[in-house]
Amino acid sequence: MSWEIKEHTKAKHTILKNYLGAWFPIMAFSNPKIIYIDGFAGPGRYLNGEDGSPIYALKIAKEIFERFYQRLKDKTFVFVFIEADTEHYESLMNEIKCLDIPEQFKILSVNKSFEDSMKEIFSVLDDANANLAPSFAFIDPFGTKGIPFEIVKKIMSYPKCEVFINHMVSGVTRSQYVSDHSSLYGSTQWINYVDKPGGLTYFYSEQLKNEANVLYTRSFEVRNRKNAPIFDLIYATNNLKGLEKMKEAMWKADPSGNFVFRDKTNPNQLVLFELEPDLTPLKNQLLRNFAGKTASIEEIERYVLIETPFLKSHIRQKTLAPLEKRGVIRVSRPNGSRKGFIEGTKILFPAL
Repeated sequence: MSWEIKEHTKAKHTILKNYLGAWFPIMAFSNPKIIYIDGFAGPGRYLNGEDGSPIYALKIAKEIFERFYQRLKDKTFVFVFIEADTEHYESLMNEIKCLDIPEQFKILSVNKSFEDSMKEIFSVLDDANANLAPSFAFIDPFGTKGIPFEIVKKIMSYPKCEVFINHMVSGVTRSQYVSDHSSLYGSTQWINYVDKPGGLTYFYSEQLKNEANVLYTRSFEVRNRKNAPIFDLIYATNNLKGLEKMKEAMWKADPSGNFVFRDKTNPNQLVLFELEPDLTPLKNQLLRNFAGKTASIEEIERYVLIETPFLKSHIRQKTLAPLEKRGVIRVSRPNGSRKGFIEGTKILFPAL
């Protein structure tokens, strides 16, 4: 049982693979047990042989485990694969059997719905008055049903847990007059955002912050060949390092920095080089936000990480150095340093 992978699905998997390559070692180095949850796991393999998300998650984790064996040999990696469709579930089990899995990897496979499976897990934890171990939940449904906001909220209530959600914007928009999506958003107010560009994803992100107490979110838009939105990938975390690594993963999927993927009109056309992002918006945002103020390089980097789509690597030499060269900003460096932006550097921004 398999199905054909689409270009926009590849973009989603690119982000996930890049992020897991960072998440597995970061979390495993500092925790005795970590959990990867795939809420809609699928059959494990696509029509032309491409790995499904459970299989490449296992492969990525195994590669990291073997590379850092001495540091990770006493750690436990738990994989929770949830798949409600019986044929898909059996196919996935067969694919997993073909893998050589380290004994430190514990696989829990569930042939039930995501909602029912997570409620059972929560019930066990609540009965034991226990927390969910540090977890990353990939929630990738085929439609708009089966991922109530309360489940996501519960996951995020545990320390060191994150979610990466396929938010099916197109499905909500198409069915707005025949289906109530209040369960998905945890509110009846979703209808007020359905006709606003980007409104539904903005509302979902705000719900995560206001109702689930999530500190940081970041989204990535996926469009079809006609440039119509299909889904948005929404990431939620309470960890700044996680936010930084997810932004890096998203930049690899869209080197322009717009965090948008569009299906190519020519599937054989390859991108042979990374686009240079336009850093003008970053420059302008820094000049506006810090106008008339003196800020440390640490303050600036934190602001860029949380409040903008840009990366730390875009700040010092690519944005601040040209501004200094043109005399727009004044830089005070510690310890007699004459160039660069080492720790403790202060930048005076002009007033507007």
